[in-house]
Amino acid sequence: MKNIPLFFLVVIATAALSAVCATRWVAGRSVEPTLTAHEWLHTQLHLTEDQHKALEPVEAQFAAKERSLVDQLHAANRDLARAMGEDRAYTPRVAAAVEMVHHRMGDLQKASIEHVFAMRSMLTKEQSDKLLELAQRTLEQVP
Repeated sequence: MKNIPLFFLVVIATAALSAVCATRWVAGRSVEPTLTAHEWLHTQLHLTEDQHKALEPVEAQFAAKERSLVDQLHAANRDLARAMGEDRAYTPRVAAAVEMVHHRMGDLQKASIEHVFAMRSMLTKEQSDKLLELAQRTLEQVP
């Protein structure tokens, strides 16, 4: 009976030591910065400095529009969550909220595709073709 408290003390000490070691190991790892899909796309196209400058207004306009659309999508998701929580069944209100989420998702995808085509006018033919190829491949991937 005397060994049971000692056993639990050893288990707790081992768990604490493991947690400290794991935390230090994770903190010590170098984390590579990750590129957004958009940044990755720019690297794949090998844009010149002039092209980067020419694209700045297009990128700024898209970033603002994308931010607004993402905010609208988040709001639509919150509305759906609220409707589900309050109605607790698949009601017409929940169905309408689902449709609004789908509509907002479609708006975001449409803006992204419009942005791809807006970029093409500032690219060489090869870059433009590669941009479309990359966009097509991205859309074909299974989520």
